[in-house]
Amino acid sequence: MTPRIIFILVLSGLAATAQAALNKWTDEKGQVHYGDEVPDEYRNQKRAVLNEQGVVVKDVKSQEQIEREKQEKAAIDSARNAKLIESKKQELRDRVLLDTFTTERDIEIARNDRVSAVDSQIQLAESNIKDGERKMKELNERISLLEKSGREVPENLYKEKNSISHQLENNFKYVESKQEERKEINRKFEEDLKRFRELKGIPPSRPVTPLPAAQ
Repeated sequence: MTPRIIFILVLSGLAATAQAALNKWTDEKGQVHYGDEVPDEYRNQKRAVLNEQGVVVKDVKSQEQIEREKQEKAAIDSARNAKLIESKKQELRDRVLLDTFTTERDIEIARNDRVSAVDSQIQLAESNIKDGERKMKELNERISLLEKSGREVPENLYKEKNSISHQLENNFKYVESKQEERKEINRKFEEDLKRFRELKGIPPSRPVTPLPAAQ
């Protein structure tokens, strides 16, 4: 018996009960079924709803398809919101930039002030490093002399050595972080200058020359 004949017989049987709609679904073996009630195991699958004439009046999506479309919509909405938020942030940054600076020279002066402040911090830390290295050298010499003479090295000298070593390590890390901060300041002000020129309609001219590293 062909599926068409089965379909006609099913419709004929249901006509007597005056059903207004008929569900059509496919089982895991690919067999097509018709009925007014969909078995529980197939309710979340894709199916079609037919009228008394056998015409599809509604396609019911599978739960998997519904979830996938929800995820796709959520991803699109998230991207749209992120773009909108970034646009608002850029508007705020532009407003602050134009309110803060009047000319390109103002940007350079502000950049130089920031970099100079960081350079002063670097120089102070490097001075502390030199002082610590001098103390470490003197301390090692004292310990060496005591060891060569066969005398016991006081515990406080080892503690002092560890303390100086710890201070030197911290100062080296501090200088490294400040050097990175210095690079970031130059990068940020270069971006600000470029954006300032765009907002003011100023054609690109000379780039902002980064200040040389502190000696």
